[in-house]
Amino acid sequence: MSLYDQSLFRAYDMRGTYPNQMNEAVAYATGQAFVHVMGAKKVVVGCDVRSSGRSLVAAMSRGITDAGADVIQVGVISTEMLYFAAATIECDGGMSITASHNPAQWNGIKFIGKGAEPLTREEKLGEIYTFINEGHKIDEFQKGTVQEEGLLEKYAEYLQQFAPKELEQVKIVANTNFGANGKVVDATIKRLPIELVRLNWEEDGTFPKGTPDPMLPFNRQEISARVVAEKAAFGVAWDADADRCFFYDEKGRFFHGYYITALLIKHFLDAEPGSGVVIERRLTWANLKAISEGEGLCIFSRTGHGYIKKAMRDHNAIFGGETSGHYYYRDFFFCDCGMVTFLVVLSIFAESLKEGIPVSALLDQFLQDFPISLQELNYITPNAQEIIDAAAEKYHDAEQSHEDGLTADYPTWRFNLRMSSNEPVLRLNYEAKTQAEFAERSKEIEGFVTSFGATLRDDDHA
Repeated sequence: MSLYDQSLFRAYDMRGTYPNQMNEAVAYATGQAFVHVMGAKKVVVGCDVRSSGRSLVAAMSRGITDAGADVIQVGVISTEMLYFAAATIECDGGMSITASHNPAQWNGIKFIGKGAEPLTREEKLGEIYTFINEGHKIDEFQKGTVQEEGLLEKYAEYLQQFAPKELEQVKIVANTNFGANGKVVDATIKRLPIELVRLNWEEDGTFPKGTPDPMLPFNRQEISARVVAEKAAFGVAWDADADRCFFYDEKGRFFHGYYITALLIKHFLDAEPGSGVVIERRLTWANLKAISEGEGLCIFSRTGHGYIKKAMRDHNAIFGGETSGHYYYRDFFFCDCGMVTFLVVLSIFAESLKEGIPVSALLDQFLQDFPISLQELNYITPNAQEIIDAAAEKYHDAEQSHEDGLTADYPTWRFNLRMSSNEPVLRLNYEAKTQAEFAERSKEIEGFVTSFGATLRDDDHA
């Protein structure tokens, strides 16, 4: 029998409410498990801005040192700084206490192996979960040590390689959602000709304006209005742990992550034609077009950062992207990074602006050529697999993939249905070749899902 709430243990991280699910006992056990499974002698540990973070870091550090390994505490960090540390510091990997974009009462743990190697539930992460659940304990006579190391200066210096080489003065509205990324942005752009309008810049783990997830429509309103009011060239936002990055045009419109992925594919394949690119199956046509035009190699992966990082490494891919705002880079240890994304997209937008093309014109072209459901539709249902099976039968004449839920492709429209691995939710994305087709198929596929009693979850609130 497990000692812990099983909903904590996810495909590529741990997450739950504090302290009833995620607490100091879990953090201690996880520290012990990491040392045992990874054979670790030295482990990096950090946390995001949440108020419970420091206590959980202390407990995790005790678990590591009791098991005989040393701890390098790197303080309050963005998740991508954990990846940077694992790849650049002599260590055997690390963990960050973070619940990413979840509400303030949540906390969790993200993992990375030596050299920023990803960990997934099917492999090492699953072994860590098993060790925790079985209640094992290591208590070495020779305790490990704890030392502190700052990352900010070295990290900001590393990011300079991705900054635009030539940049004209540009005004940007930026929102860090009270997370740890404000100091990183300031350190990274201090020599660039950017007029930055800062929103929610101070670190505050209570997240006073609600859930720090820029994907939620209510969270877009503040920055959207401010971009217009400031007459900025564009807007940018990060989630609380800063591994996801989002953009707005000068009209305040949200620039969907699917379209940003296509822009980034073009950018990297222009530089290195023929390179491998990793994408997911939720939305594909804009990405496939960019890959084809750049003579790239398309590599499909399951949705989720652990899986995409592994695919990036396995194929030495130059870039990978998800509609959720995670973007992955060969030159950032095959990991996702919101700051690299900001700097590269800044280069793309700046080049367009230099040619007299506003960011809105780029977005308009995507909206015209690749109409999509602008928000992933999440349906609450205990019958997710039944609905997927029924859809596979109904749309049997489509070209189908079952790698990540059900993907059904027709010449003029397509959809993806997949189950959440952590909750009774079915997720729907779809796209079409024309606006008329999109309008028709949206009624059809949404009606099909709701005919099984599934109810649409309201994702437009804190």
